[in-house]
Amino acid sequence: MQRKYDAVLFDFDGTVADTGVGIFNSIQYAAECVGHAPLSNEVLRTFIGPPVYDSFKRELGLDDKECEFAVNKYREKYSESGIYQLTMYDGMRELLAELKSNDIKIGIASSKPESFILRLLDILEISGFVDFVSCPAADKANREKFELINSCAEHFGIEKSKIVMVGDRLFDINGANVAGVDSIGVTFGYGSKEELENAGATRIASSVDEIRDIIFQPFCGQE
Repeated sequence: MQRKYDAVLFDFDGTVADTGVGIFNSIQYAAECVGHAPLSNEVLRTFIGPPVYDSFKRELGLDDKECEFAVNKYREKYSESGIYQLTMYDGMRELLAELKSNDIKIGIASSKPESFILRLLDILEISGFVDFVSCPAADKANREKFELINSCAEHFGIEKSKIVMVGDRLFDINGANVAGVDSIGVTFGYGSKEELENAGATRIASSVDEIRDIIFQPFCGQE
């Protein structure tokens, strides 16, 4: 089957699976632990995409020590129960299987700690589809998205013109642009079409089927 890319990299939250319920419940728990009032749904949605430490500092105005405490409480709650509160997007399992059957490398490039990503892949029973995971270690400083993408490219040994990053937030698109790879912004996650277009996404997809069409059809420019 004809395809434009030899490797497809996926963000996880809001791209492979809808993990919002578990993340939001865990964030609210952490906010309560630092004495903060419950956060609105609008604020909670901003936590999807960037490193959670940065989000606590930005949205709750915490200092470094307080942020570290909040992150630990968040991870405690998420590891205990939030990690199981997720749903894979319709058609994603089938897309991963099709990519695998066509010898297209599959990577996960996520700001979520690697330990969580590995557990999530097992929970969803899709570990066998994923060839490489590029995420920050939980006990180390956060890595920029372009660094995660570059790690995948180096691991696969594939030229960047044959790699595409799929994600739902501007952080994914910005990372792809800095790394020098194409990007597919998905509107079924936690970012808007406007956000993705403004960030400079190569293509926009409103469904998993549209992601598939972009990967397996000759590139003919943005519609």
